[in-house]
Amino acid sequence: MPDRSPTPSRGREAEARRNDKRILEVALEVFAADRRAPMTAVADRAGVGQASLYRRYPNKAALLTEVCRSGMTRIRDAALAALESPGAPWEALVGFLRWYLASGTPRLGALLGSFVPEPELFELAHEANEAMQALVERTAEAGELREDVTGADLTLIVTQISGLTAADVERTAALRARYLALAVQGLALRTAPELPGPAPTTAELEAPWREQGRDRRGPGPRAVEPPTSAP
Repeated sequence: MPDRSPTPSRGREAEARRNDKRILEVALEVFAADRRAPMTAVADRAGVGQASLYRRYPNKAALLTEVCRSGMTRIRDAALAALESPGAPWEALVGFLRWYLASGTPRLGALLGSFVPEPELFELAHEANEAMQALVERTAEAGELREDVTGADLTLIVTQISGLTAADVERTAALRARYLALAVQGLALRTAPELPGPAPTTAELEAPWREQGRDRRGPGPRAVEPPTSAP
């Protein structure tokens, strides 16, 4: 029987991937709580050496860019997976919303002001928003979602719920689950009165990120959804 044990190089690669995943998760937590926090705070909490962190990311801007790129990619891929799910559209939508809330990615908006967003992030956010909008439309067409809801509504709903905190982790999770369930029930009320006012526009969601890019390096990229939509 051939030896299927991992080679040392593959083992090191797997460990590097785990470390990098941990670094990005911790960096989002650290910088969302305090945008002025140093990179050393990330290294300490992630349990990696400072030299190892700086080999991956030479400066804070590079780390923040990768945090957002990774988060946007995860949101896009999760929305596409829900969209392509063979199950009931409603279950796919609710499953996506639960993942979205638990993923931590709604906190990406808290990084606003700490770095200049690269054009790639706007493109990724646009792709994520397109996938979420398609998910909403598929669910509405199936008669399982009120028709005056948009993908942008989902972004703001989940972002607001993700800001809830309590005395401890367990209570925080319980409160967030409660209010997501309440929001989900509202999304299903097709016979409810029409919602007041229009849904958020692309320009409204994008404005803070575009203004920062314009202030710090000239005209920003074309008008697509901002990283806050992935969050």
